[in-house]
Amino acid sequence: MAFAEISVSGRLISANDGLHVLLQRSSGEVVDDVAPYFSNPNFAELVASFERAAPGDILHQGLLTFLDELGEPHSLLARVFRHGDHLALLAEHDVGENQRLLATVLGLNDELAEQQRVLARANRQLAAEKAEQRRLLQELAAAQAHLVQSAQLASVGQLAAGVAHEINNPIGFVRANLTTLGSYVDDLLSVVDAYAAGEALLASDAALLAGIEALRARCDLDFVRADAPELVAESAAGIARVARIVSDLKDFSRINESEWQVTDLHACLESTLNVASHALQKVVVVREYGALPALYCCPSQLNQAFMNLLVNAIQSLDGSRPGQIFLRSGVVGDQGWIEIEDNGQGIAAANLARIFDPFYSTRAIGAGTRLGLSSAWGIVSGHGGRIEVRSEPGVGSCFRVWLPLSRTAVST
Repeated sequence: MAFAEISVSGRLISANDGLHVLLQRSSGEVVDDVAPYFSNPNFAELVASFERAAPGDILHQGLLTFLDELGEPHSLLARVFRHGDHLALLAEHDVGENQRLLATVLGLNDELAEQQRVLARANRQLAAEKAEQRRLLQELAAAQAHLVQSAQLASVGQLAAGVAHEINNPIGFVRANLTTLGSYVDDLLSVVDAYAAGEALLASDAALLAGIEALRARCDLDFVRADAPELVAESAAGIARVARIVSDLKDFSRINESEWQVTDLHACLESTLNVASHALQKVVVVREYGALPALYCCPSQLNQAFMNLLVNAIQSLDGSRPGQIFLRSGVVGDQGWIEIEDNGQGIAAANLARIFDPFYSTRAIGAGTRLGLSSAWGIVSGHGGRIEVRSEPGVGSCFRVWLPLSRTAVST
């Protein structure tokens, strides 16, 4: 702020340091004539107003252009008034300096805005890179899970193929021998019947007849006649079941094959149930199949997906109540669906979003490969389908597999 008392002749009577700074003079320097420093209004105009004014009257208020020692103009917010027999000047701001400061501030604001835009672009790029990294990490985890699962399945497939081959040959022998044995039993029983028909001819030889009757009683011939064919039939049925399990094992041993064909999904489910029958001995399996047309798919892969979902359902049964697994199917529009529901422990809502992540599991460490659901999701996704889950802790879980019915060989 500049303050000065000036005589009507232009002599500087008194002034503060602010005015000397404005005049670019040293502090306290004597200035004989300040009139040349006034530009608009000039000093003569201010003196003319002074002569007409009473003491205390304002001679000028507002912008006042003041020239410094170098002749540079400065626009001041000033007030000039009559103070006794001289003029008093009170200048509050250098408007030009304010304008320069404002211009500087605006320039800095522009630079800051540009830096903020650059920073925003960098942040967006960083966010995009982080998203890309997350995607790549997810793909890497999925690829790793696929490799681990493939290696495990290949080992299981080789083992299953070897076991199936080793069992298949003796099964063939046993089936053939049972067929022959059945024929032999029928022949022997026919001979026994023929001898029984001639027992009347032995009535004259009481001792021989008594021996035959004793032997017949000791061997319980009537029971053996009735039971022998049933034993042969039951054995044949058991061997047929073993042969069916071996056949299903051979199907699972081809898990890495990529042959696509039209397949009955209900048959895939039954094959899966047959292979997993040892784990279902204490579980009630309820079939509620609907109408489901044959689907063009890779059956060995879907078998594995169904097996993983079925094993997950079996493992969720906690024994607190009789275990039940429901198998359902149906069609909605151009989509077919298979549903596997259990009455096990259920899954907490907070965990549902991650159950298909590779290596994620809510079970104890070491319980399973932690790849079953992830593998099932990958197989179903590879068929153009999806898996939906609904679950309630303490009630159970339901996995519904959706598959497109319109898929053809051209679209694979």
